[in-house]
Amino acid sequence: MFVGLFAVDFLIVGIAATKLKYPLLDIKEVLRKVTLIIPLGLLFSLISAGIVYYFKMTASSILLFLSLIAIILIITSGLRTQSNISKIENPKEYAEKHLKRIIYMLVIFCIVSYIGMEVPPFSVIPLWFGLCIPFIMLLPGYLLLNILNPYKDAIRLGERLGISIFASLVFTSIIGLIIVQIEHMLNMRHVSLVLVVITLIILLPLYYIKVKEKNTHELFNDYRINRLFTLITVVAIIAVLASAALVTSGNWSENSPSALFQGNTTFKVSGIHNTPDEKGYYNFTNGEVLNLTMSIVNNEHRDMEYTVKVEVTNETNNVTLQEEKVKVKNNGRKNIKTNITMTSGKKDIKFTLYDSNNQPYKIRHLYVNVNENNTYTESGEQT
Repeated sequence: MFVGLFAVDFLIVGIAATKLKYPLLDIKEVLRKVTLIIPLGLLFSLISAGIVYYFKMTASSILLFLSLIAIILIITSGLRTQSNISKIENPKEYAEKHLKRIIYMLVIFCIVSYIGMEVPPFSVIPLWFGLCIPFIMLLPGYLLLNILNPYKDAIRLGERLGISIFASLVFTSIIGLIIVQIEHMLNMRHVSLVLVVITLIILLPLYYIKVKEKNTHELFNDYRINRLFTLITVVAIIAVLASAALVTSGNWSENSPSALFQGNTTFKVSGIHNTPDEKGYYNFTNGEVLNLTMSIVNNEHRDMEYTVKVEVTNETNNVTLQEEKVKVKNNGRKNIKTNITMTSGKKDIKFTLYDSNNQPYKIRHLYVNVNENNTYTESGEQT
């Protein structure tokens, strides 16, 4: 059964890819191009097999990836066939529709990119590493330039691309600086999400308005750029669908090479301004109040419920100063304040973050040395 289904997928992919290359040929003429159908079918089969091998999936998963590729190729070839027929029959109308179609294609790309970056299970594998590149390197600057100067004869293709790349990098830098001021760290994933939203909500509508206002024959409309946009949209759709298939199939685990895609939680304790001694102990005076902030950043690709516990351990006893459950949304941050009044003696103040299964996940230690006796915690308990 596997061999039979693979042969069917192999032929469908090869035929669909051939039809995409020659959109004006009918199905009989396409079937005669066996020398093209077989290599194209083999190419996409090898790509599917490579993905399955890399992620250590079952052999039957090849059929899943081939089917996804076949669906995308069939849809794309159908659209291209209609587009080429319109181009021959009505060139003026085709130019207008084609320009608007590219805008719609970019809208789809923005939506797919946002889903791949933000919506589980697609976002479990951080596809934003690849999805963000067009937004960082080209799209915002390209659309902005075409809004300000849309005429095809005003700027040559090479110059337009150079300006677009430069403007996109400047745009990304500005967004990055704003993110740093808000989050106090540079999170390129958040920068990418902002670029996606700005492109989708602001730049594409403005570009569409500009296209409607002008004569399409006067506007910049290069088929090579349009093919590039179509290609990255198709690749993005395949990648996002494949990521969901990979995660939901259960083949994505800590033991696979994709473990580097696993989520993580950042757990930091800040507010300590002293310098430790040569043994790693921080020196405090009796009764001194230490105001600390525990910061949790959830990058687990799903909403999490943590438990935070603050304990003080010395030679004689172990006292829990604070324990609470904390819910943090995916890619969210939670800051928890804690005040500790120093007591005499050497001790270990332990900050433990437990995961949703109540297992210790992250542990931070603060070794302190406090002189004098009989001081109390904020709650009044003697430590």
